[in-house]
Amino acid sequence: MIPQTLGALAGFLALVAPGIVFELRRERRRGRHQETAFREASRVALGSLVFTLVAVLLMTAVQLTGARLFVSPADWLARGEAYAREHLTSIVVSVAVELALACALAAGFETFFARRRGEVATVQQRSAWAQALRTDRPAGSRAWAHAQLENGTSFYGYVRSYTPSGPLAERELVLEGAALTCEKDDETKVIGEDWRRVVIPGSKITYLRVTYLDAATGETLPTPHAK
Repeated sequence: MIPQTLGALAGFLALVAPGIVFELRRERRRGRHQETAFREASRVALGSLVFTLVAVLLMTAVQLTGARLFVSPADWLARGEAYAREHLTSIVVSVAVELALACALAAGFETFFARRRGEVATVQQRSAWAQALRTDRPAGSRAWAHAQLENGTSFYGYVRSYTPSGPLAERELVLEGAALTCEKDDETKVIGEDWRRVVIPGSKITYLRVTYLDAATGETLPTPHAK
């Protein structure tokens, strides 16, 4: 069922937001698993329902203490649109507080269960290529790579561009530079003066070695974690 109005869309997003928060935080610690869209959507919906109900119960408990901070669901159901028109500001505040509280509960419960299971580390969703060629590259440097192909050929050059993620068969690596070098059958040849770039399919690479050279001097730089 697709929401037909802006209010209905906002309400729908508010209802599913807590479940999405819980799932996104869980994937950071456990990684993404292959599963059907129906199962993933069902888990998000169930999580959202639980956290939303808990948030509503907590807000109701606050109301029962005598503090009239939020709307009255009973009065809203009884009077309908008339009540909504009279208490529009309270409704907006109540929905915002409920959403923030439900999302906070989702994040808190995920953290609690993760610590109970010992899942304190964060799982990065980026590929090793993106980590080595972009995240770990020091500022002011260029990535110099050695790509070993499955037929024994090696290419050395500055990384021009690359496919950061996806199946390895669909990735590509582009090397360039005046020092672009090809090594095959114990013969090493600098091809950078004749060829501007070389495009290497990811499926043909057996391993990839990367170092970082100063963009101005060409000297090797340490990685950000090196001491």
